[in-house]
Amino acid sequence: MSKRFLFGVDDSENTLQALKNFAELFLESDVILHLFHAVPESSLLYPGELSTLSGEVSEWEKVQERQAQRVLDKAVELLVEMGYKRSRLEFERMLKSVDTAQNILAACESNEFAAIVLARKGRSAVKRFLLGSTTTKICQYSEAQPVWVIGTPQLKPPNILVALDDSDYAERIFDHLAKYLAPFPGTRITLFHVMPAKPPEFWDDGHILDEVERSERDSLVAKWRSSHEERMAGIFAKAKEVFTSAGINQKQIINQMPTRMRGIARDIIAEANRGDYNILAFGRRGVSAISEFNLGSRAAKMLQSARECSLIVVN
Repeated sequence: MSKRFLFGVDDSENTLQALKNFAELFLESDVILHLFHAVPESSLLYPGELSTLSGEVSEWEKVQERQAQRVLDKAVELLVEMGYKRSRLEFERMLKSVDTAQNILAACESNEFAAIVLARKGRSAVKRFLLGSTTTKICQYSEAQPVWVIGTPQLKPPNILVALDDSDYAERIFDHLAKYLAPFPGTRITLFHVMPAKPPEFWDDGHILDEVERSERDSLVAKWRSSHEERMAGIFAKAKEVFTSAGINQKQIINQMPTRMRGIARDIIAEANRGDYNILAFGRRGVSAISEFNLGSRAAKMLQSARECSLIVVN
């Protein structure tokens, strides 16, 4: 498995705190951090620099290079002071960046990374990243790598709320978590599935059911629910097997399958916000099998609404 993570850095305190949280978790491991910084293209050009006919590097490009180096040096200084070995650090910078998200995704196409890692809050200092931000774009368009969005709480020891459904993403989620988070002492896992509302085919079809029809409908609903619970029990059992094989104590893994209350995404967010979890993990797409991570989907709601915990979005 890849031991390299791409971490997108800027010059904000929020990003440095996220970098510290992430590095503290992997300090004693052999994980390599690939620090990536993109310097945004600026309209503040010196006179005559719209075109450089001589072929020499413009003064503005030199300013960008110095700015990028300062950002990377500050990140390296933080990591080295923590005890992170320089041999486990890599660097990449992009000048005249028009779209940081696309730059990061392009960097991942030619390199193998375990995940893309970003701060939950960047230089804009907004309380939550907004729709259209670099983080949201990467979560939307990253087809290969999972995305870790690092929040304020410390990640050690990991206490993970794993939101599962019966889609193909379930196994990818717990496989990824087992590879990179199971080895840490004290890791706790809550496997969480919200029992969905009964499907439309079990609704009352616009008329009042008589006693016989009601009994038949109740029987069908009970069979549907039993079948769904059985499928999820199999997924929970597979997840527990993967986690225990990776070294997590079985007593540190619990299952929850509550009935839907306000909505699947809202119920997951409510559990994440009221528990002492520091990580919420979920799939980019679910049983709807939509071709793209669309705004308004359950995953998008969880990205926007879960509070300060870190997020892991598995693709």
